[in-house]
Parts: sequence; C-alpha cells; structure tokens
Amino acid sequence: MRKFLISSAVLAGLASVFVNAYGQNAATGGTKKAVTPAAAAASQAEAPHKIALIDMGRVFKEYKKIEVLKEDWKSEFQVNEENAKKLTAQVQQVIEQMKEFKQGSPEFIKLEKQQTDLAAKLGAFKQTAQRELLRKEAELLKTVYLETMDVVEKFSERFGYTLVMRFNSDTFEGEDMSKMQLVMNRVIVFHRAEDDLTDGVIKYLNRQFDNGQPKATDSRPGAGTPRIANQK
Repeated sequence: MRKFLISSAVLAGLASVFVNAYGQNAATGGTKKAVTPAAAAASQAEAPHKIALIDMGRVFKEYKKIEVLKEDWKSEFQVNEENAKKLTAQVQQVIEQMKEFKQGSPEFIKLEKQQTDLAAKLGAFKQTAQRELLRKEAELLKTVYLETMDVVEKFSERFGYTLVMRFNSDTFEGEDMSKMQLVMNRVIVFHRAEDDLTDGVIKYLNRQFDNGQPKATDSRPGAGTPRIANQK
C-alpha cells in the first residue's frame, strides 16, 4: 500500500473543508449541494503552496547518462588532440628542414611558406575543434537538464508540489573555511528530508537510463512515475 506524507498545512486545509462541509450539511438538514466546475477550480486555486527542493549539482554528478555522454565527448577530444599533434609535428619538421638552407634562398622561402600554411591550418583546426567541443558539451548539459526537468514535473504533479527550488545539499565538516562560507550563505536554511526530491529524481533517471528510455520529450502524465525514494 502506498503511503503519502501530508504536510500539516494540507491537513489543516482538509480539516477546514471537512468542518465547513459538516456545518453546511447540518444547517441544511444534511442536504448535499452539487459542486460546480467553477467552485472546484476556485477551491483548487486556494490550495496551499507546497515547496520541494532539488540539488542539481548532485543530479549532474550521479546521473549515469552523463558519464556515457562524457566518454563520447572525451573520445572526440582525444581524436582532436592526436590530429593537432600530427599537425604540430609537421610544422616542427618543416622548421628543422629550414635550418639546412640559407635564409632567403629559394629552398628556404619555399619551406617558410609551407611552414606558414601549416601553422595557419593548425590554428584554424584548434579553433574549430574547440568550438565544436564546446557546442557538444552545451548540448550534453541541455539534454540532461531537460530530462531532469521532465522528471521534476512528474514528481511535482504526483505529490502536489507547487514550487521546486534548487539548493546545495553539501554539509560542512572539518575546517574547510571556504566551504563553510558557502554553507553559511545558503538561501535554504532549513528543509524537511521528505521535501528533497534529489534522491528520487536521480534514481528515476538512472532507472530509465538502465532501461534504455531516458527521453526529455516524454512528458506523459504519470508515465512510470515512481514514489519519491525518501517519501515514507
């Protein structure tokens, strides 16, 4: 049987609704009134806010898909590094050949032009490769972010959260003053463990990834929505 954590605010709201309904029924001899769509919408609009938190830093560290995408990124980076080394070696080889000829000689001028062309080719290659890697890194982060936002939306709809805020769940231990400063400057000073969605979101993402179906566009309501791991 599924268990749901109900905040004191929600309990108070339910109690208020029950008391009002009971009072109205008693006053009207127990006659029930039909609830119109407009009244239902107004009641929903008056529902109390329920805030949740998520540590996006942890999500980006512990989501398995990121490591796979990073490996692809690293592989391409290594290929680019090897190509750059080859071009660098060619430039160096021409420079060594230039030492064998007198400066200003036809052979020297020919090699000098070759060296200039190779150096320009190397510079252009490095710029293009770096730009492409940065673009792919941005796509990687965007993909993971969108998938995370989809899961956060599912969890919020499932458990009635109206606002989800980012926070840093790191704890201060030892004598690291810089870390202590970060902890002391947190926006979130206190929160209940059950309002932290981080563990549940990470487990959900990794389970989808293990099943081969983490899709940022799959936002179907209730599509495999699990319980939050730390909900009891």
